[in-house]
Amino acid sequence: MGKQTASIVDVAKRAGVSVASASRVLSGSSYPVSDETRQKVLEAAQALDYAPNTLARSLRAQRSNLIAVIVGDNADPYFAEITRGVEEVANERGYLTIVCNTDRQSDRELHYLRMLQDYRADGVIFAGSGLNEPEYLEQFEKIIETMQARGAAIVALAQHTLQLPTIQVDNFGGARAMTRHLIEQGHRRIAFVSGPTNLLVATARLQGYTAALVEAGLCVDSDLILPGNFNREGGEQAAHKLAQFAAEQRPSAVFAANDETAFGVLSGLSSQGWRIPADISICGFGDLPMASVVYPPLTTVHIGLRELGRSGAHKLLAQLQREEIEANEIIPTSLSIRCTTS
Repeated sequence: MGKQTASIVDVAKRAGVSVASASRVLSGSSYPVSDETRQKVLEAAQALDYAPNTLARSLRAQRSNLIAVIVGDNADPYFAEITRGVEEVANERGYLTIVCNTDRQSDRELHYLRMLQDYRADGVIFAGSGLNEPEYLEQFEKIIETMQARGAAIVALAQHTLQLPTIQVDNFGGARAMTRHLIEQGHRRIAFVSGPTNLLVATARLQGYTAALVEAGLCVDSDLILPGNFNREGGEQAAHKLAQFAAEQRPSAVFAANDETAFGVLSGLSSQGWRIPADISICGFGDLPMASVVYPPLTTVHIGLRELGRSGAHKLLAQLQREEIEANEIIPTSLSIRCTTS
């Protein structure tokens, strides 16, 4: 049987003082306590290897030194890089970071938010896009208002439907720039593998793609817009559909809405004997670490993901310090041109 954890009652009994006095000493209370009593309590706590109940103390103080990062998929390297950046800053400032994986499901996100409210989380960072679902938004807004009224800080690292402080990537501009690059390379039939239809980020990237086509005087062909889910499986499914196009209708390039999807397209077409980029050019969005080491190395829209996470953490901690912050910040993107396009 394991060793039983000492309680504040045990400490008080050993020190020969009241529980209230022991609590005042161990909690750092400003309530006056004699030096003799303080010394007895500290010696008793050391002898019993007493550890204070951090959760109980945080519930009383309405502070937990806890920051939560809400992610769509914790297996996605996109979110892993962002979370790493948040952790680096939070750890430097003495905060614990936890990751809540929603699988991009609104009910799971709401469940996590209710739990975080119960645990008095000091802050929440939404690493992914807001969900465009009316019923979810009504409940989401109520929970966020309750958390903010308690003093919790909230930051979104992507476009959101609510008016939250944000640091977001220029998804529209990045997608438009990449599509323009493909057009400048001579491509006229460019396929696009989209993301989940309920994600605002996915919509922004699709809009950037279509805007570039329209600006170049090219037709937006709905047959070339293929469904995707921001994962490798969706890319592989898109690759299967691309292979079924008649030769004269095949696109010469495909732009995937994120890198994980692009990896799926790349592997799916390569397994069917397509030469990349001789037979088709492929590009993605995100510039994950894997993008530079896959074969051939992936052309993609670059985002400084870890720096995005660090910036989000700094913004959230500034809120907690009641500092003035910029409500909405847009981070520009750039193109990482590698070997999958020509």
